[in-house]
Amino acid sequence: MLNIRLEGKIPIYEQLYSGISRLIISKELIADEKLPAVREVAKQFGINPNTVQKAYGMLEQSGLIYTVPAKGSYVSGEKSAAAAIKFNAMTNAEKEISAAFRAGAELEEIISLARLIWEREREETDD
Repeated sequence: MLNIRLEGKIPIYEQLYSGISRLIISKELIADEKLPAVREVAKQFGINPNTVQKAYGMLEQSGLIYTVPAKGSYVSGEKSAAAAIKFNAMTNAEKEISAAFRAGAELEEIISLARLIWEREREETDD
């Protein structure tokens, strides 16, 4: 289920990208499952089809979906999607760690925070 806030500060295409990514990660959308047509999504949320197309383009560029001309867009295979999700997460982590370094964070602070997050996430997945 996607929740889109038309009046929010986050651009709609980013909300679509994040929402669909989350559905793929949680396996609510499975490998080779067909995504709704661009026009269908646009009509459902009352948004411009170009906005949906931009989100789908980002998803495809990230390796989370693939497009078959004249057939539509589909969720990438599990291994491809998992690799894409990991790559994106690692790229984002790298940017944030670089920003923390430039802001004066010490290596031990970053390592300590990473351990804290790691343990918290592990506990949540064990529940």
